[in-house]
Amino acid sequence: MKKTLLAAALTVGFAGVAHAETSVTLYGIVDAGIGYQQTKVTQGDAWTKTRDIGLINGVRNGNRWGLKGAEDLGNGTSAIFQLESGFDLGNGKSLQGNRLFGRYAYVGLTSANWGTLTLGRQNNVASDTVSSLNPFGVGYNQAGVLSGAFGASTYARMDNSIKYVTPDFSGFKFGIGYSGKNTKTTSSDGIDDFEQRDTSNWITTGLSYDNGPVSIGASYDRFRTDVRVANADDQKGTTHMWNLFGAYDFDVVKLYLGYGQVRGSMDNDVIVASGVGSTGLTGALNDFTSDANGFNYAETNGYRQQAWVVGVSAPVGDSGKIMASYQGSSTKNNDDDFDGVKGKLSIFSLGYEHKLSKRTTVYALASYGTGKLKFDNAENVKLKSTLVGVGLNHRF
Repeated sequence: MKKTLLAAALTVGFAGVAHAETSVTLYGIVDAGIGYQQTKVTQGDAWTKTRDIGLINGVRNGNRWGLKGAEDLGNGTSAIFQLESGFDLGNGKSLQGNRLFGRYAYVGLTSANWGTLTLGRQNNVASDTVSSLNPFGVGYNQAGVLSGAFGASTYARMDNSIKYVTPDFSGFKFGIGYSGKNTKTTSSDGIDDFEQRDTSNWITTGLSYDNGPVSIGASYDRFRTDVRVANADDQKGTTHMWNLFGAYDFDVVKLYLGYGQVRGSMDNDVIVASGVGSTGLTGALNDFTSDANGFNYAETNGYRQQAWVVGVSAPVGDSGKIMASYQGSSTKNNDDDFDGVKGKLSIFSLGYEHKLSKRTTVYALASYGTGKLKFDNAENVKLKSTLVGVGLNHRF
């Protein structure tokens, strides 16, 4: 990453706010390779198969570019900001719903004495405390916990949010955040008046500990959907999610363990892009069930999910690292409408990274996943997913 004065980086658009004490970093990641990926979901005679062969991108890390900066305000306090945009390297299109800065867009204050306070679009606390405590992080497609067995409980973005993270206390850090709505819309057709209220909100919190070879992270998120519409059913649901991850570095090998639970409705509009249970392989099962049977079993208050991961990584020489993990999940829905549905998911992954320089890495990945939804009075839904590829990752 290259740091420059703001006036030098963006002389036209931001020249008026440049100061000698203010620095801006232009940074990014470009990631692409060659690979094979196939996902097939079947139920009786119905099936859906998606296969991609050729260019793959954003596998190790999602492609992005961004600006972040800080201004020293004195007394150990700085004003900070970060604007980050995700894009598809294959076609140049913006991601995150075609947002200009869909990954990050926040401003805040930070101090080594009292911590960091930020406002805007940013990640939940779980992304700081648990998402990196597995061999593949939230990258590497289905090998990572985001697109694998856990879903967005380990990494999600909050709109219109405020988040606070403490400074480091002997290896401990604590974070808490809030994102919510309090909107009211009134209208009239000339005869009757109508009112709609939306007080949906999201609370996120977590704790991490890093000291020598030991790393531990815990997180808890609660989503509450509360939309009240005149002459229509209210939209209400609550989701509770928690995770506990840990890692221990033995020098010759690093061991990872993680476990998490989800209880409640996945249909929550606070998560703009995708809800828990709608990403990766779990999402493939849910979406197929919705298309074939007219319902998505993860989008009601009866939904339950348990997920776990066991993994190892080991250095290979001075520049290489080998990684392996097993992820699994068990899901069900207690609602009477879902015919005793129960789900299982297993993902086995093996990867290798080799650093060509401080900023450039080549990698290889092989991952295989299987899943099943079992019904009392309907044919089972089965899933198979295979991903094999090699790629190049460069940071600037």
